[in-house]
Order: sequence, then C-alpha cells, then structure tokens
Amino acid sequence: MVKVLISYDMQQGKEQECQDYLVNKMAPALSRMGFQFSDVWYTIWGDSPEILGGGEVESVDKARSIFESTHWEKLAAGMETITDNFKVMVVHPREEV
Repeated sequence: MVKVLISYDMQQGKEQECQDYLVNKMAPALSRMGFQFSDVWYTIWGDSPEILGGGEVESVDKARSIFESTHWEKLAAGMETITDNFKVMVVHPREEV
C-alpha cells in the first residue's frame, strides 16, 4: 500500500465552491478509480496547506494509473480555478523493522 496526499489552499471567497467540488465530484470520482480519502485535515493556524487529505491505494502502479489519467487531469483542472498550491504526493511506506 502507498499513501497519497492531496493538499491545497482554498481561494478566498470560493471556500463553499471548493468544498462542494471535493465532496460531490472529486471524492466520488476518485473512489470509482480506486482511491478513497481516509482523512482530511483543515489547518486553522500556521504556515501549512489549508487542506491536507490522504488515502491509500494498493500500489505505486495503481497510484500512477489514477493520477496520470486524463480523468484525473480533468478533475484537477476543476480544482485549479478554486484553489492555490494544489499538490499531489505519493508517499512510500517505511519498511517495518
């Protein structure tokens, strides 16, 4: 399993639109593609992304197939107009000792 992190800052005045897009469009589409959010964090203080969401996919290859797809590109393009600093990171788990 690999963890995928999605982070961004909501543009001022577009917070509701951003939340609606994530809940009603992006999350369901990602779920159908094999990724489901397991946690979402909202930063209220500090110099970190305002929103940090994460979930797991079965492998790096699966993450690549999701986040390099044209369907993902269309979903991400929808976020570009309502967010700043939109990023996706794939995090490899540490080897257990």
